[in-house]
Amino acid sequence: MRKIGIITIHNSPNYGASLQAFALYEYIRQQGAEVEIIDLHRPNAHADYEQSKKYLPYRLQKKSSVNQLIITVKKLLYTIAYGKKKAFTMGYYDDARRIIPRDGRLLQPEVFNSVIRMSKPYKSVDAIYADPPVYDVYITGSDQLWNPTQRFCLEPFFLTFVPNNAVKISYASSIGISSLTNIEKNDFKKWLSSYNAISVREKQAQKMLNELLMGKNVFQVSDPTFLLDRDFWKNLAIVPDNREPYILFFPLMHDVYFLEFAIRVAHESGKKLLVVDQKKHMEGSYVLIKDAGPREWLGLIANADLVLTDSFHGTVFSILLSSHNFYSYIAPTNKRGARITDLLETFGLSDHLLCSSLKESYQQLSSNVPSKEIITKIFQCEQEKSRQFLDKYIQ
Repeated sequence: MRKIGIITIHNSPNYGASLQAFALYEYIRQQGAEVEIIDLHRPNAHADYEQSKKYLPYRLQKKSSVNQLIITVKKLLYTIAYGKKKAFTMGYYDDARRIIPRDGRLLQPEVFNSVIRMSKPYKSVDAIYADPPVYDVYITGSDQLWNPTQRFCLEPFFLTFVPNNAVKISYASSIGISSLTNIEKNDFKKWLSSYNAISVREKQAQKMLNELLMGKNVFQVSDPTFLLDRDFWKNLAIVPDNREPYILFFPLMHDVYFLEFAIRVAHESGKKLLVVDQKKHMEGSYVLIKDAGPREWLGLIANADLVLTDSFHGTVFSILLSSHNFYSYIAPTNKRGARITDLLETFGLSDHLLCSSLKESYQQLSSNVPSKEIITKIFQCEQEKSRQFLDKYIQ
């Protein structure tokens, strides 16, 4: 039995991040492998995180001579914050985004850790380099682990703590942005040179890395949530108690224009508007849900008459759970919107991307319902392709 370690974004207050980590773990476990998630703590997810003086978030490392003075000042402030052994906040991290207790289910650390086998905790990046975990296969993935703008140190997520002769692959890793600087390209090329196989989630990232890594074939696969059958997710979802027809609004960007659009569409439809939002929001003519766990969140998506979201995983689960209808939105300020566009194009659902002006009426939205038969066929093809890539290394 192969022993497999996954390094990913886990223990997160974000529904999608937690569920993608769970999905990759669960699929590999179902194939009979011994699997763990490497419990590397991150500054905005673990209260006991200890900041390294050596391994800083990538955005604080030297990138160009132009901003070197700014970087030096930030490093100084970072070191001062480190002396208190607290997560560095200096405008980058929000202490309120530590693990937010939910009404049971998966996102609470003790619940998450009880259903997923974890390695020993690594409270700092220094700790994982000093005593790295040992596996037969190491997997990076999924989610935006390779996004240079992330607020944590990137190097471990390129498996740089792993011996060079170890089997290293990535599954559906995401860069999350449309281009890399020359320095970032050099770092990525160096860090990925020892990987046995590389797969990414977006076609844009595939093209970028194929051009960068001459001689390596970079594959494009689906988000880990697609590895599991749709019935698995439907059975996991908790059906809402209130069966009155509703429109579900799930925002990540907290765009006031998008909220006003959702309120208008709900008013036109005569249906209740449910808003799933963990953060403080303006009061309005809707029902605010702040305590839904992942299973309730899945149930809300599965049973909505219409889902409106700017979330990648909100879009993913609208597809997976066969929501009656859904539309995604990419705000003009959202620099990470390519992943949503790419996903919708894959499923032939580009017409379910709202225009930036948000002028659509409820009547226009409700007249364009996705074909479940077509979605099912595409899902099966995407799932088979993704499973074939992963199965080579875990079985």
